[in-house]
This record gives sequence, C-alpha cells and structure tokens, in this order.
Amino acid sequence: MTNFSETLFTERFDFVELEQTVASTIRLATQNPTSLYLFFQRYTYFNGFASSVIARLASSIAMSRYLFKDANELEIEQADRGFRISAEVMVAASDEGAYGITHRELGQLLLKTSADYAELSIEQRNEFFQIPTYLDDISNAVMRGYQGTPGDAVSLIKAIGFHAASEMLGDREYALIDKIVRYEQKGSGFDTYLRNSSPVSIRGHRYDPWCYIVIHGKHEGSGAEARHFDHVLDALNMVVAYRPESKQQIMEWVFQGYQSFVQLQQKLFKDIYRECLEMSQNSEAEFAIMA
Repeated sequence: MTNFSETLFTERFDFVELEQTVASTIRLATQNPTSLYLFFQRYTYFNGFASSVIARLASSIAMSRYLFKDANELEIEQADRGFRISAEVMVAASDEGAYGITHRELGQLLLKTSADYAELSIEQRNEFFQIPTYLDDISNAVMRGYQGTPGDAVSLIKAIGFHAASEMLGDREYALIDKIVRYEQKGSGFDTYLRNSSPVSIRGHRYDPWCYIVIHGKHEGSGAEARHFDHVLDALNMVVAYRPESKQQIMEWVFQGYQSFVQLQQKLFKDIYRECLEMSQNSEAEFAIMA
C-alpha cells in the first residue's frame, strides 16, 4: 500500500462533484454586487476559524509526548517524534502573519472593497454580520474537528485528516474564485472594479485587495494552501512511520477526518448558494412590485 499522496485522496473522493458545488455558488454570487459581498463575508468568516485552529492542532500534537515514536530508536526519550509532526502542521499557522500582514487583514481588505463595489452603507454592511445559525454551526464544527485531544492518537490522526481536507479543498476553492471572478468575467463586474482600484496602504506597504485570494490559491497556479498540503502529507507519512497501527488503519482514520471536513465544506457552499438565491429572488420581487 502506497504512502499518503494527493493522488490517494483524488482517487477516494469525487472532486468533480465537490467542485461543481463550489463553482455554482461562486457564479451565482457574482451575478449581483451585494450577493458577491455576502459570499465573501461568509467565506472569510468560515476560513478565519479554519486558520486560527491550526495552531491548536499543532499544539495538541506537540503536547502528546511519546505518542509518536521511532521504533528503530531504543531509548524512549530519543524516540519521541511528535514535535516533528507538529512542526509540519504549524507551517500553515505561521504563514497566517508571516509577511508583514495577516491573512485576516487581507480578508478584511477584500470585504471592504467588495462592499464599496456594492455601494453598501455602513449600516447595510453591519447587517451582514448578524451571523446565520448555519454558519455558526459549521464554524463550531470546524473548531471541534480541528482541535484533537492531546494524548489521544486516534483523535489527533483524524484531526490531521481534517486539516488535509481543509488545505486541499481550500486550494481548489481559491483557484475557482480566481478563475470565475477574474478570468471568466474578465473586463466586467468585480474584475473591472478591481482593475480600476488603487492598491491600499497598510503599515507602509501597498496591497491589492485580491491578494487575499491569490496568496492562498490561484487559477493556473498555486498558493499557500497547496504548499501547506504538501506539509500535511509529510506529517501523515510520519504518523504512519511512528505509530504501531497498520497503515490501513491509520488511513481509515485519516479518511474519516477528511470526510468530516468535506461534508462541512459542501454544506457551507450549499447554504451560501441558498442565501444568494434568496437575495436574488427578493430583489426580483421588489423590482416587480416597483414596476
């Protein structure tokens, strides 16, 4: 049986169907400036939790002394390899603020720009931050799925699988956003607005609002999510090497964690689609009444 690789996951999960859910939601959102703002607000809110709990997972692994051991090292203290696995996971957390600006700030910049594009007042923008129940439920589930329990190998392995899905699917999500907004609709809509906008100065550096997207993933390229996934693969293959269970058993635990995130991701995009559709239908109804 082969070790963990990207191919192992693509053979196990139907990415054509998963990406269809994501793409249809993005395309619907781009039809109206206000629904596009709603999409970015929901998406950045969700990803803010996914980013912040990575450090918690890395910490839980690092605190699990002697849980991951090199069987070739007879001295117990020298055999401990948990921190090596933790370090591979921690790469994703450290990137969140490694370049002079946090990803959270870049997300805020994108949100502000999309709100300006939709010509939303401050009051209207704040109304969107009455977070719907579905989004709170999903965010809470992300925090539970990510954290793992120190000293509990099964929960930690499932959590690393959860993390693998977050990075792998995230790479594809950001690439689809970039493709649909900036390539499929080039020269119109939000793409035109971005092209006519000036970079924004933050603490002496200038940032394009679209940086939030392309720093994570891009159409016909890759970003932080793909790099983070490579580190997750290294972590998973070390888990196989440093745990006594069979590779098949470990893979099943990882796939369980991966599947848990997939279900949350699909629910997120389906619920955002429903919100955008309701917004579109309400706008059409209001227009019909005015006519």
